[in-house]
Parts: sequence; structure tokens; C-alpha cells
Amino acid sequence: MVTVGTVRAGNPDYSVIEYGGIGETTYDGHWTEPLEWYDGPELDMEGSALCVYNMNFDTYAMQWCIEFFTDTTTDAEDYWQICIDDSNTGGSAPQSGDFRIDIVGHANLIVYEGNGASWDVITPDDGEITWANMLDGSPRNTTAHWILEIGIVKTTRVAVNAPPTGMRVACYDADTETLAAWAPGSDRDAPDTWGLIDGYSMDPIPEGLTFGIMAVLSSVSMLAGSLYLRKRSKKREIV
Repeated sequence: MVTVGTVRAGNPDYSVIEYGGIGETTYDGHWTEPLEWYDGPELDMEGSALCVYNMNFDTYAMQWCIEFFTDTTTDAEDYWQICIDDSNTGGSAPQSGDFRIDIVGHANLIVYEGNGASWDVITPDDGEITWANMLDGSPRNTTAHWILEIGIVKTTRVAVNAPPTGMRVACYDADTETLAAWAPGSDRDAPDTWGLIDGYSMDPIPEGLTFGIMAVLSSVSMLAGSLYLRKRSKKREIV
């Protein structure tokens, strides 16, 4: 079953289907076993990084594995960032229901919600966000590089709605001043520039969309369906 939402916001040139992950993900910052992250669409983050995204329909967790292939150093200003427009309302500034998750210096988690003009720091629910990052090689690149694994449980405060959902994924390497993002050229403060989770599938991702092929869908057929299972250095400002 595939259900596709109505695109109302974000950048429609960068959209992805939310597929169910196969097996249990271990959030330990590296590939626990060789097939752990072969079960989601790949999002190319401007060449220097790559993100795999899927949904665990047993734990209701949105799941990301981000590999920053060119980041091999540890810097206090390094960061990972995930932005979510829960109701896909878009806009030129972050609104209520827009969330931003920053992991700074590979150690500190900070969560924000939009207030109509900028971001306010909020406290996530207990157990809502689980993450780990590590310098390690992977099946995609054997040279040790920073890898983040993160899950957000959808039955809690952040991101509780079914797709369509706005999404931005970014990472920054302070050593080389490299910023990589999906959607390319997106702005953390402008949800209209983010990519889209355009729909969801209860089935595993088709084999042709797995490892080695980026799943960017600019147009999809509308399919009926209303059920969504809510198994729900240099100083630089984070952008």
C-alpha cells in the first residue's frame, strides 16, 4: 500500500516516499551489520554526504542514517541538523509545528520549535529522540568518516502527523567549512525551501530504489488511502 499526500509546501523537486524499514535499527553511530541501511531511499546531500531515511512501523520511529564522507575531524562547531514541517504548511519563516533538531559538536542535542519568526528551544519528551554518531567506515565508504544514526518517535511531541511532511537534512564540517543539505540549497529558516516526505508505503522499498540509486520523486500518482499507522577553526552560525 502506498499513500501519497497533496503537496502544499516545500520544494516539489525534492520529494521522497516514506518506506518501512526492514528489521530493527540499532542507534549506535555505525552500520551494526552490513544490510542495516539498505532499506530506505538515498538522499544525495550535495555530493559530500548522503542520508538514508525510513520509518519503523513497529516503534513508530522516523529513522535517518547520515554519512558525511568528507568530515574526518572532530570540531566543536560541527553539527547535524534535521528540520521537520509536521503539517507541511511551508512558509518563509519557521512556524508552530516546525521543528529543528541540532546535534552540535557531536555531543549536544538541542531541539527547537518555530514561533512564527524564529526558533524557540523546547524540551523533547523522554525517549522521543535516540541518536549516536561515530567516526567509522561503512559499506558506502570504507574510509572512517562521521556517521549519525537517529530516530524520532512519532507518538510524542515532535512530528506526529502523517505525510505529507516537510523535511530538511543538513550537516556542517567546521574544519573544511563544508555545509551539505537535502534539499540542496535549502535554508533552515525557510520551510518553503525544504524537501518533502510526499507519502508513505507499508511495503519495503522496491529493490531498484535501494543502495546506489537516489530516490528523488518529482511527481507521483495519487492513490486512495486514509490509513496511516502512527507507530507514530572558524565560528559559523548554524544554518
